[in-house]
Amino acid sequence: MIDLAFLETLPDREFTNGLAEIVKYGIIDDPEFLAELAAGAEALRRRDPVFLEGVISKSCRIKKGIVESDETDRGLRRILNFGHTLGHAIEAESGFVVSHGEAVSMGMCAAVLLSERLKYLSPGDGERILSVIQALGLPVRIPASLDTESLLRGLRKDKKKEGDKIHFILLKKPGQPFVNGGVPLPLVAEIIEGLKA
Repeated sequence: MIDLAFLETLPDREFTNGLAEIVKYGIIDDPEFLAELAAGAEALRRRDPVFLEGVISKSCRIKKGIVESDETDRGLRRILNFGHTLGHAIEAESGFVVSHGEAVSMGMCAAVLLSERLKYLSPGDGERILSVIQALGLPVRIPASLDTESLLRGLRKDKKKEGDKIHFILLKKPGQPFVNGGVPLPLVAEIIEGLKA
C-alpha cells in the first residue's frame, strides 16, 4: 500500500532524496518517463498529488517488471544499481552526511559521464539526463571535501565487484543500460575529480 499523504510529512531534503530513485527508473527503463519527469519538475517540487500518483505508479511498475524478470538478482535486475556503485562509496566516505538519494544522484552523474567518455552514450543524451537530475533539485556535484583515493578504496569494497574489476551500470542511451565489464580506476578518479564542487 502506498499512502501519498505520508509524503506531506517529509522535509524537503527527504522528499528530494526519493526523487533520485524515481529519476533512475526513467534513465534505465523509459525515456518517455524521463521526459515526463523533466516536464513535471515543478509539479514534483510542489508535491502535486495527481502528478505524484502517476509518477509513483509508473516507478512501481518499472521496478516490479525488472525484479519479476530476474528474481534471483543474476542478470537484468543489476541495472537497478545504476548510480549506486559510486553512490554507496560517497555515502560511506561522507560518514553518511551525504544522504542515500544525494549520493545515488552523484553516482548517476558519474555513470553518465563514464558512459560518454567510454563512447557508449552520446553527449546530447548525457546532457539531457544530467539536466533532468538537476531540474529535480538533486545534486550533480560531489563534495570537494571527499577524498578521491578514499572513494576509490570504497569502490574496491563494493559487494558487486568480481575479482579486481569494478562493474558499473552504464548507458548506451536512455532506457538502454548495461553492466560494464570493468572501468579503469584512473578514469573513475578523473570523473570524480571533474564532478567535485
